[in-house]
Amino acid sequence: MRLRRRLAAIESFAVIVLIVVAITAGASPAAGQDAPNGATVFKSKCVTCHGSDGSGTAVGKSLKVADLRSDEVQKKSDAELIQSVSDGKGNMPGFKGNITDDEIHAAITFVRTLAAKKK
Repeated sequence: MRLRRRLAAIESFAVIVLIVVAITAGASPAAGQDAPNGATVFKSKCVTCHGSDGSGTAVGKSLKVADLRSDEVQKKSDAELIQSVSDGKGNMPGFKGNITDDEIHAAITFVRTLAAKKK
């Protein structure tokens, strides 16, 4: 009889834990979703012109892309950079509608890391 009560208590506890976990996971809007990785977004959308280090490829330089490591770019606010990526600027096409706002933000966050890599 004591064993049955103990097993019943353990089962009840396990059910409560599962319910709490399910509620917590359901309450989080990003549950089950990974935040975009800025380096991955940059590699897939930006490297062709800006190069892996942000300095610009031969193609990018022929299009007069900005050196993303430069003080000129790094001094811009996130809002300015987000607008450039979203709407396009100069020869760069806008990416709004092609990638999510979260991906744009992640790419900008990654671009901020390129300044430290400038030689």
